[in-house]
Amino acid sequence: MKKSLLLVLTGLSLVVARAAAQEKVVTGAVTSEQGSPLAGVSVVIRGTGRGTSSNSEGNYSIRVAEGQALQFRIIGHAPEERVVGADNVINVQLRRVATTLDAVVVTALGQTTAQRALGTAQQSVQGADIAETQRSNFINALQGRVAGVEVTSSSGVPGASSSITIRGVSSLSSSNQPLMIIDGLPMDNKTLNTGVLASDAPGSLSAFSNRGVDFTNRAADLNPEDIESLVVLKGPEASALYGIDAANGAIVITTKRGKAGVGGLEYSNSFRIEATRAKPEIQRVYGVSGTVSPAGTTGQGTFVFFGAPYPDTTRFYDNVGDFFRTGVTQRHNLSFSGAAQDNRVNYRVATSLVKEEGVVPNSALNQINVTGSSGAQVNRWLKADLSMGYTYVTNDQPYKGVNGPLIGL
Repeated sequence: MKKSLLLVLTGLSLVVARAAAQEKVVTGAVTSEQGSPLAGVSVVIRGTGRGTSSNSEGNYSIRVAEGQALQFRIIGHAPEERVVGADNVINVQLRRVATTLDAVVVTALGQTTAQRALGTAQQSVQGADIAETQRSNFINALQGRVAGVEVTSSSGVPGASSSITIRGVSSLSSSNQPLMIIDGLPMDNKTLNTGVLASDAPGSLSAFSNRGVDFTNRAADLNPEDIESLVVLKGPEASALYGIDAANGAIVITTKRGKAGVGGLEYSNSFRIEATRAKPEIQRVYGVSGTVSPAGTTGQGTFVFFGAPYPDTTRFYDNVGDFFRTGVTQRHNLSFSGAAQDNRVNYRVATSLVKEEGVVPNSALNQINVTGSSGAQVNRWLKADLSMGYTYVTNDQPYKGVNGPLIGL
């Protein structure tokens, strides 16, 4: 019995010694197609939980047995697999592939989350789809593209403001617009109240507030050509990310960045012509009648009946058709971008010029945008990102409502 037990223990020790002898240290370097080192590449032994990652120079080291397979993975590159043989050095070159933006969703403070793992109701829109609409106010491009989103434009003149609501109106007194987030920073999309401009003149404050002037919403300051992707977060779930300001939802915008192998100097332009298609029919049979003014008024009254018929020799003019003009819009975009081969450092500088003349005389919008962004992956746990923008806008709009010019045509 003792002899049999001794033989069994000896056999087990031989098996363990042989298994230990099969494991060895495998080292190597992970590089891109251009030969640049790739940091943070996951190196895992297939079928096990053991693994490591490449350092800032792309080098790795792992204990593995012959015959086992090493899997190399990193976002933005095609995965590779190598079977360990007699060699102790395995160098791998990863091929860069395009990553679909639908698979990753930008959430609070610029963090990214897998779309399937996100528990909130959201929908994405690509920046290319927004830019191709050629809208000066990119908010108008969301109409009909996102379920539950309603966009209301105040008018069709250049620089007209647009409001947006998600899943209907939730308040009768407060703002119903969602919170705008651009590269992790919140932005107020509300329209400027004209009354505050007359705060130093209390006597004329009431008249100034009701003069019918429309100041555009602040989201129109963003150039649609600078948008990479847009995510609409619906419902109160957005409040969990951005607080009470996002009670009506949130629109998370990610601007473009420089990419390795893509970019350089780019220029694009577009031109659009607008004209009125129809005009109201005006009766040319009866003239103007007298008016009736209520007692105590200043003489303003209402026409109560048609006047006498126009004489046959009356000459009529097309006041409506002669009033409108042909509107012309031109947009010019210029950008310069680039990145390191491993995409650890990127940069982008862009500018745009918009000149829009509306169909109403003396209505125009001139807008200049200058934006810049840069990012650097310092190490595995530190990433630096810089974004800046400058917008200069001049906007001429006619009065609206009873003070508007269309009433007198």
